[in-house]
Amino acid sequence: MAKKSHKILYLLIGLIICLVGIGSFFYLKISIYQKELSRIDSKVDEVVKALNFSVLSKRIKWVGPFPTYLQVRETLKIPFDYPLDKLPDQIQRELRRNLLKIHGTRRENLKDRYKIVVSLGFDERITHTLEFILQKLKIALLIDDFGYSHGKTVDFLLKELDLPFTISIIPGTPYAKSIAEEAHRNGKQVILHLPMEPQKNFINRYRWIVLNRMSSEQISSMVKDAIKDVPYVVGLSNHMGSLVTTQEKPMRDVLQAVKAEGLYFVDSRTVSSSIAFPLAQKMGIKSTQRQVFLDNQKDSSYIESQFQTLISSAQKRGGALGIAHVDPITAEALKKILSRLEKRKIQLVYISDIVD
Repeated sequence: MAKKSHKILYLLIGLIICLVGIGSFFYLKISIYQKELSRIDSKVDEVVKALNFSVLSKRIKWVGPFPTYLQVRETLKIPFDYPLDKLPDQIQRELRRNLLKIHGTRRENLKDRYKIVVSLGFDERITHTLEFILQKLKIALLIDDFGYSHGKTVDFLLKELDLPFTISIIPGTPYAKSIAEEAHRNGKQVILHLPMEPQKNFINRYRWIVLNRMSSEQISSMVKDAIKDVPYVVGLSNHMGSLVTTQEKPMRDVLQAVKAEGLYFVDSRTVSSSIAFPLAQKMGIKSTQRQVFLDNQKDSSYIESQFQTLISSAQKRGGALGIAHVDPITAEALKKILSRLEKRKIQLVYISDIVD
């Protein structure tokens, strides 16, 4: 009986010694890991400072099966004007200059952002993942005044310009329906470009137009009829309207109809004193307003300059809306501009992607 007790005791002592040994081994490994983690973290801070990038977030979490270990994930903001072609090499130079081991680097051009991901560590362990992110600017293009003709310029814009943008169609025009159908087939978004009374004298050749003197019932009925004239409509903007968009009563009537139809609203801002956009916001309607008219002058250089103004506006807001018109000079200028567009920095979107 005594021998059996001694045997059990020896086994327990052996087990304890093994557990202590295993514990000491893992403690030593964790201590070495923690020391290396701290060293690398300090060096990463130096790299970030040298690159002069803003830190968007820094997360530390336990990962892996037993024994778990800490891993750092840091997200940094790439300035919009930074030259992206040189950036990966510059990041690697700074990391190697600080004696950091790079486990891997990859670049991803996603829909809404461009990012460079770098994994760092020691031996085979990854201690840090650095994400360098450039959030793309959202640029929405609206091409106005479709419906009057269906020639080469219209075909080019709808079929050959294979990019997401929005077109507006004036209701009651000869080609309103056919252009809406073709635009829809070719992945363009369609909105109604509803004529509204301007401040100056004008010749009224429109089938549907919002006049300042109209009653609420007239406006509601007219807006609904105009919407039915153009298929695939998802929003509504004002054509002209320098008078109506400054008057609360008719604009409220228009916006009530817009809301009832489940559409969004675009204030073309044909006059700086327009109240249409703030009123739409107040009424809880998804809406936005024009930042830049791209082609007030039918000149390629002017249009290119205005597009740069649009980009500058988007930098301040995160997104911007530019309005152009159905015109051969505008079409050629847009073709040139969009072919050179830095797609790692700018995302072309439909208006529905920027309305609030």
